[in-house]
Amino acid sequence: MNSIESFAFIITFLLGGVILIGCFIILVVLKSTSLKQSRYFLALAIFGLIQHLFTYLLFTTQLIKQWPHLLGIGFPLLFVVGPCFYFFVKSYGDSSFKLKKFDLLHTVPFLVMLVLFIPRYLGSIEEKQAVIQYYYDILPNGPVAFSDWLQASLHLVLLLVYAIAAIFVVYKRDNKNNASLKRFGALLMSLAIIELVLQTGFILTGASAITTEIILSGFMSITILLLGYWIVDIKQVLPVLEGKKYKTSPLSETRSMEIQQQIQSFFDKDQKFLNPNLKIIDLSRTIDVPSHHISQVLNENMNSSFYEILNQYRIEKAKEMLQSGALQKLSIQAIGEECGFSSKTSFYRAFKKVTSMTPTQYIETLS
Repeated sequence: MNSIESFAFIITFLLGGVILIGCFIILVVLKSTSLKQSRYFLALAIFGLIQHLFTYLLFTTQLIKQWPHLLGIGFPLLFVVGPCFYFFVKSYGDSSFKLKKFDLLHTVPFLVMLVLFIPRYLGSIEEKQAVIQYYYDILPNGPVAFSDWLQASLHLVLLLVYAIAAIFVVYKRDNKNNASLKRFGALLMSLAIIELVLQTGFILTGASAITTEIILSGFMSITILLLGYWIVDIKQVLPVLEGKKYKTSPLSETRSMEIQQQIQSFFDKDQKFLNPNLKIIDLSRTIDVPSHHISQVLNENMNSSFYEILNQYRIEKAKEMLQSGALQKLSIQAIGEECGFSSKTSFYRAFKKVTSMTPTQYIETLS
């Protein structure tokens, strides 16, 4: 096996592995009842990325030459990734969210591309093989028509626009999961920008399709793996793994809502969260609810954990102190200690996790 064959084998192995991981991520998303209707938008957005990764796999392995009828089969689906992610962000945590008739306009790019690709789908094998061979040949140097660039890059432009719009929606909304949703949006925005720049460069320099596909598939794979890690491992966005632990719990929905109100009342009254030694057992004794029931309600109803919600209240108190001018009398570390943090490091870490900025950066926004 020569070096070229070895490289092709490695690329095939890696892309195949990422595709399998992506399919697992979709299953996890669809099984997450905590996401409610927003899970369908997220699953479809991820599927749009994965199916395009399959197209990369067909080209890097040259299997597309054996199966020419698969040429462009899923390309129109790239035009639903942006809208679906946008609606995922809009619907996340909003049980009253409903699609409106006006929202159907977001499907226009997908429908237009689907109609444009119908003649290609219905074309002969010879026509498809000719197109495939063109992609493998070195593209001619010289000026590139804007229409050629637009056809190759329009889905990336739309993804960038929708990612920015989604981040804008997150910034407008007061939600404890802001940081995670911003990170999702920033990831897709970065993917769109990087691939847009690279693809434009490849077109202008006349790089071969196989070189382009390998490099672009690498960035697409990284995006899917990061999305998968954040979705499965970061419980603020998708606490599906915790949900399995409580599958046999005797806690009814009515009782869960009662406990949720007790938890919120505990934190809203008397500022007990300022106690640096506060633990879940203290909350359990105060409201007379077993600690494992408290954890279940926090995970299933509030998409949080005890220390996450504890830090959120502490950070809100710290923000109030900073806004009221407490910094004139106390240092930042002292304010953190006043709010229940045992060290400057833990205060800074929690502050940045909740607000996506450090206390110093927050102070600058006040001035």
